[in-house]
Amino acid sequence: MLMIVRKSFILTLLCLASSIFVFAEDTKTVEEFDASETILHHVLDTHDWHITDIPAGKDEHGNTHYVPVALHLPWFFYSSRDGFVFSSTEGLSEKGYMAHHDHVYALNPGVHPPMDEHGHMSMDEKAFEAWEAENVDHHASVYDLSITKASLHMIIVGIAMLLVFSAVARGYKRNVGKAPSGVQSMFEPIIVFIRDEVAKPYLHDKASRFLPYLLSLFFFIWFSNLFGLTPFNSNVMGNISVTAALAVLTFLLINFNGTKDYWVHIFNTPGVPWALKFGIPLMPIVEIVGIFTKPFALMIRLFANISAGHFMVLSLVCMIFILGKNGAQPGGAFGIMPLSFAFTTAIFVLEMVVAIIQAYIFTLLTSVFIGMALESHDEHHH
Repeated sequence: MLMIVRKSFILTLLCLASSIFVFAEDTKTVEEFDASETILHHVLDTHDWHITDIPAGKDEHGNTHYVPVALHLPWFFYSSRDGFVFSSTEGLSEKGYMAHHDHVYALNPGVHPPMDEHGHMSMDEKAFEAWEAENVDHHASVYDLSITKASLHMIIVGIAMLLVFSAVARGYKRNVGKAPSGVQSMFEPIIVFIRDEVAKPYLHDKASRFLPYLLSLFFFIWFSNLFGLTPFNSNVMGNISVTAALAVLTFLLINFNGTKDYWVHIFNTPGVPWALKFGIPLMPIVEIVGIFTKPFALMIRLFANISAGHFMVLSLVCMIFILGKNGAQPGGAFGIMPLSFAFTTAIFVLEMVVAIIQAYIFTLLTSVFIGMALESHDEHHH
């Protein structure tokens, strides 16, 4: 057990060191360091999966030139002008479009986007707004359907889950009547825990009906959170669109499986004066609002907790570049580095715990809410 903890700690340090390396590569010049912009660059969803930068010599001014290592995801969108369009970022201009800040714009005929030799916008935001007003086709509506970094990360997590639990299933078939072994022995205690401590206490005899969803939900959130702790700029559960989608699935399961007594309790709450139910329908309004606040709370709780961890780690690493004046004062950077590294490591280890706790809480509350919708007066009296 001690060896496992030791290996996990060493892996954590390696991942953190890699994260700091990747983070440091984004600060290429001795300019004023913008911590908020750098943090948001690592947290927000984009069409490019930037991994790191590789030094590639110096220019005539002595500044180091870097070659980015990134995966440029293709664009796929529907345009009211041209229908469905599939293109790389470099090929957009040939088709009459341009990408800017992860938005795609339809250009007027014959217009080419103002890009420099590195493929970046060669004007500031105010200049772009003026240029955009004259050169963008505002009559064409563009609906972006592209796979983003978060989408690709979810696909990777889904493939990882498919591989892991296919191995677990093979283990169950191979070890019928025997003690679990291999990957099965690692995940069986967690599967049994979700079944016995999360599903059965609140769903009772209907637990087996919802267990596949609860297990998929738990492991998807957990695996995504763990993937977010690797040095690959992943922030799946820190994307409110993802947590909102999970909350919507829970919302649908709750209300599509609600019993007659569940809906009666909402529109005709027992024990409440008639005037509050039908005269001034205060209680039905409160209950209807409660239908939406449950999944909303799930969405915000998961999003906020995972995002907070990423912001804390990135902010502590930013302290090195802030006090070091982005390389101008190495003494300040090296002075704060041990303290920043120590606190970052502590929070990083804490985030490994938070990763599974948040998966457990989301799954537990989903089970509780579904169980409340499945209750009937007969079962309650029993």
